[in-house]
Amino acid sequence: MSNGTTQRNTRWVQALDRILQVLNLDEDHPIRILKIEDGREVIVVQPNAFTVSRIYASGRPDGARPHGLDSYYDYYLGILEKYEEENGSKDGFELTEEEWDTLFEESFHRYTRYLLFAGIKRWHDVCRDTDTNLSVTDLAREFAPSEIAWRSYQYKGYMIMMNSIAKAELSLQEDDPITALQHIDIGIQLIGEFCGECLREEQGEAENITRERYLNNLIEFRSDLVSIDSDDNENNDSEETSEEDDDRDLLAELEELLNDVDSPNINRE
Repeated sequence: MSNGTTQRNTRWVQALDRILQVLNLDEDHPIRILKIEDGREVIVVQPNAFTVSRIYASGRPDGARPHGLDSYYDYYLGILEKYEEENGSKDGFELTEEEWDTLFEESFHRYTRYLLFAGIKRWHDVCRDTDTNLSVTDLAREFAPSEIAWRSYQYKGYMIMMNSIAKAELSLQEDDPITALQHIDIGIQLIGEFCGECLREEQGEAENITRERYLNNLIEFRSDLVSIDSDDNENNDSEETSEEDDDRDLLAELEELLNDVDSPNINRE
């Protein structure tokens, strides 16, 4: 290695060391949120003593702008819109397997970001990212071959769960537990429908994971919301009775939705 290369490497390492000293990240403060000149926020995270990551809070998590747009999803959505304008419908639209892989990889990075956002309670951002990932997986379900679409679509139950929790948390921040409960009820309904779809498509493993983990998580979240509301209104017996009736109605509807196993078109693995 030449002396010039060594000197350059030394300057890089020294610059990195100075940046880390200025950020002053540690176990108690592992996250810094920085606003840059173009108006975007960048989250700098140090999960351990030797790893530092930066995540852009909007657009692509890596800050890239493919084809001058916020994401590949926006780019391919534009291609779809142009296709529909030229052909009069969306029928026949398709992407290559590599293009779907690009969308799914981008969704995975978005998933990593909304996990971080959930941890620091930036629920608006969790809503936005889960909405986008749900749109990506629905797009794949509509236009990709089944074996490609289900690479992403199998996780739709998890996306619905996180999206519902984020919306409920936002309502709770506004001191609106009734609307929070409505968001969870909608999520439970949507996950129930997704479980039925998994069974019809003979995706037994995806259905089992969705039912046991994500559906149960929402039901437990709902139970906690009802308990909190009951504690706040413990002197209102008639209201509590109404909530219990709502619980029974919801769970009965859910059971009916999920117990389509007797249908000849469904094969539970």
